[in-house]
Amino acid sequence: MAFTPLVVVVAVALGYARGGRLRRIADADLGWGWLLFAGLALQIAVDLLAARGLVGWASTATLLLSQVLVAGWIVANRYRPGMPLILLGLVSHAVVIAANGAMPVDPEAIAAIGLRGMDPVPGKHELMTEATRLAVLGDVLPLPPLRTVISVGDVVLAAGLIPLVHHLMTYRSPAERRGAPRRQDRAGEPPSQEQRQRRGGLPAAPPGGPDAGDLSGGSRARQR
Repeated sequence: MAFTPLVVVVAVALGYARGGRLRRIADADLGWGWLLFAGLALQIAVDLLAARGLVGWASTATLLLSQVLVAGWIVANRYRPGMPLILLGLVSHAVVIAANGAMPVDPEAIAAIGLRGMDPVPGKHELMTEATRLAVLGDVLPLPPLRTVISVGDVVLAAGLIPLVHHLMTYRSPAERRGAPRRQDRAGEPPSQEQRQRRGGLPAAPPGGPDAGDLSGGSRARQR
């Protein structure tokens, strides 16, 4: 789906505009990362199953398990900005998938993006019918510029991704907030002027200000 990658690109651009850097994500110490990667791996497994024609309970179970694993990662990092919205969007996806066996896609929405008569990719998606349960949570929102159809859950998830990416790109560790250098600085990255000042690398002004010496000298001259 083109929508989610586009949201991530926009979020990264906004992070850079606010002075963030991708390398700071490594400093954020996100926990239980294996849950996220395992969940994403199962998403790929669903596509592989669909390519072999194995569509049914196996693909549905694998897809739901992937959602559970990603949800576990979100819960483990729930204190991060945006995570509650991402979880809400993910739950919306899981509920409608569990109710129908796949994510239902509105054929009228498909027609609205100029792809009338095209069936969605099997495995993760299916055409919406009158028998579809919880149709309002399915892919019913057409985005003609992207030639894709999204769901309400996608919108909610995107609303959480933007603050999360911004938080991770601008993350400052507790040690940094206390004035200590980043780990990269200690590893050899040139320190900034502010860091050099904190470390005492720049000469301090004489007590009383930069002209203190002249004033004391003038005082001695008057005394003479």
